[in-house]
Amino acid sequence: MGKNRIWNNLDYAKGKVMKKLEYSGQWPVASGCKILFLFLLTTIHCSLFTVFTGCAGRQIIITKDPLKAEEHIKLAQVYETKGEIELAVEEYKSALEDDKTNPMACFGLGNISYKKGKYTDAENYYKKAIANAAADDPRNAMFYNNLSWVYIDTNKELKQAETLTQKAMLLDDEGGRIYLDTLGVIYTKLKEYAKAEEALLSALKNAPDDKTALRHINMHLLELYRTQGANDKMREIAERLKGLDK
Repeated sequence: MGKNRIWNNLDYAKGKVMKKLEYSGQWPVASGCKILFLFLLTTIHCSLFTVFTGCAGRQIIITKDPLKAEEHIKLAQVYETKGEIELAVEEYKSALEDDKTNPMACFGLGNISYKKGKYTDAENYYKKAIANAAADDPRNAMFYNNLSWVYIDTNKELKQAETLTQKAMLLDDEGGRIYLDTLGVIYTKLKEYAKAEEALLSALKNAPDDKTALRHINMHLLELYRTQGANDKMREIAERLKGLDK
């Protein structure tokens, strides 16, 4: 499964949580024209203006970034989609230069750090995203979930990961299957197998038409049953996974 287990701002973040923000006006949505405009601005790179100093008439050309933090973030997301990760990192960092408390820039850098296996950096960025968002901000659901995965993969703070995931569920009831899946993995690691199976089967029930989600959840069920030595259930899940690959 590797780094594919984490839901980030390029998949689920474009789903239910972000839709709430789009309609509420908290997060501007770029149209196709606006994205094109942003790329044109990036090609131009900067605006130039002239400052005159002293009576000698010396002219100093100063560069000024024409993009705002939100626009840098949109460019970063485009670069991530294209697999141009270092360019995405530059854009997220440029967003933070414009707005040092922008939670989505921290979140984006956290996701990239997570995928690179830089878990300490990822943890710090996710914590910054949480600290810079209001307590009732629905984006915190994503931040909590992904921070939980840092703890899962480093096998530390698992009870804290459980608490974070439960908080995510309270903020985003429509993303339930994601958080139930995360809880299932946490309970497997905590050896609370009955709770793990209940959470994963509930997640499975709530993701009937999403092949990617079904694949993730079934892999986590397979790991649970492998840990328990439940061979019959393992074979059932293996057959189900074959069907999803067709």
